[in-house]
Amino acid sequence: MALSLHDLTISELRHFSPYLLALLLTVLFINYLLTPPAELRHLPCVPVIPLLWSFISGETENSRIKRLLLPFMQDEGEGAVLVYALGRWMVHILDPKIFKEVSDDLNQWPKEAPPTEMLFFRFIGKTNVVLSNGKTWQKHSKIIQSAFIRNLPIDGFSDLAEKLFKKMGEGGLIKWDDWTMRYTLDAIGTTILGYDFEAIEDDNSPFLKQYVGVMEAMASPLYLIFPRLETLLPRHKVIKEIDSLVGLFQGVLDYKRNNRGNDILTYMLEHPGMTQEEYRDNMVTFFVAGHDTTASAMSSLVYYLAQYPEYQERARKEVIKALGNDQPNTKNLNQIPFVQACIKEALRLNEPVTNTVPRISVSGWTVQGSNGKEYYIPPNTPVILSITSVHCNENYWTDAGTFYPDRFLGTSASDQARIDTLSWIPFSRGPRQCPARHFAMYELKTVAALMLKSWEWSLPIGSPHAKGIKNGLSPFGLSSPKNLFINFQKL
Repeated sequence: MALSLHDLTISELRHFSPYLLALLLTVLFINYLLTPPAELRHLPCVPVIPLLWSFISGETENSRIKRLLLPFMQDEGEGAVLVYALGRWMVHILDPKIFKEVSDDLNQWPKEAPPTEMLFFRFIGKTNVVLSNGKTWQKHSKIIQSAFIRNLPIDGFSDLAEKLFKKMGEGGLIKWDDWTMRYTLDAIGTTILGYDFEAIEDDNSPFLKQYVGVMEAMASPLYLIFPRLETLLPRHKVIKEIDSLVGLFQGVLDYKRNNRGNDILTYMLEHPGMTQEEYRDNMVTFFVAGHDTTASAMSSLVYYLAQYPEYQERARKEVIKALGNDQPNTKNLNQIPFVQACIKEALRLNEPVTNTVPRISVSGWTVQGSNGKEYYIPPNTPVILSITSVHCNENYWTDAGTFYPDRFLGTSASDQARIDTLSWIPFSRGPRQCPARHFAMYELKTVAALMLKSWEWSLPIGSPHAKGIKNGLSPFGLSSPKNLFINFQKL
């Protein structure tokens, strides 16, 4: 029979030595923290011990989902499971039917107010388009959507790609994930923020170094398991670095107020509807969302085309036929469907974002999965939509673990629509999906097209990625290949 703190009387506690008593109380307290609330115990639950070991051992989020969560859906037909994550119990949605229902209903499932103690939210702020709700979100969304419609900087993407290729010289063995980070930093800087970080040119970019250091520090497994430690044992050095980095973003914002240009931030500043804090929080959010995710997508695409040289050559022939001697533009980039399919397949197999930002149930609600199973979710329950679980599910994708771009070249428009709206969700779905999704896809198509015209590449012998892509540990479900060396040969 399980022992709880309530089973012990004061007199019984006196028989323990101080050390044993301290150990007992610690174990009981951890057990209390890691026991699901009574109102959630009717839901299928991921075992806590393997879950904790996954965090402690540094397992990446997408690997953890595939190993511990996905079997609930594929083997047992469950559409929702209870998971201990980020210091509290949450319901993870695995079924695309429930995913759609939660995504589409903003009144029943608004975004959860972020935990105050977590340093990640100290960094990105809480008054941005991702975390806000109601009229505040509508205001942010309208301003941001308007800004993205006005600017599709394909020429800017092309110029940065050519600058990158020049730095790559004649090719050879290159740590590709480092170069994607540098490229996307300059892409976000020049096209979104209107500020050139010069990360491609500067081999020791201080901004990039500080940013990577902050993201790695926030990914401490112990603090991810127990975020309350940020209050009990505050990491003053990390907090100082975060505040310093936020200060740099504030400096860019101050600069842009007096130096307008052809960039997203300039167009946003033309609308006086946001406060200083809202502009800054959205800047940082755009940076994290656009920098890390696009760098991951670029790395993953190059990896898969290295693993499948026949697809790489097929994509190259398509690009040469569509572009000829021209630079990328909206017309010729829409004439490379196989390249786009390769990008989509890379985003499916190694999605840059594994989960959505948590939603919260306003009232008690019953959701129904694809197989008819129903799940009652009590009010005020955090709910996470698992993108990885949908993308890697054999029930929805044939040979889900295989890189097969032709799956996106369906014979009918209805087939493609079904995939794009239900099962392929790297940008999430519904009204709260990524507002920069078209911007990101054009950036990826531009870089991919120019790379295929200029380079061929392969995975080096003995690569740790030979049997599968290896992501680095990152806070809050961001997936990005780590130490990805690629052999490049100039064409």
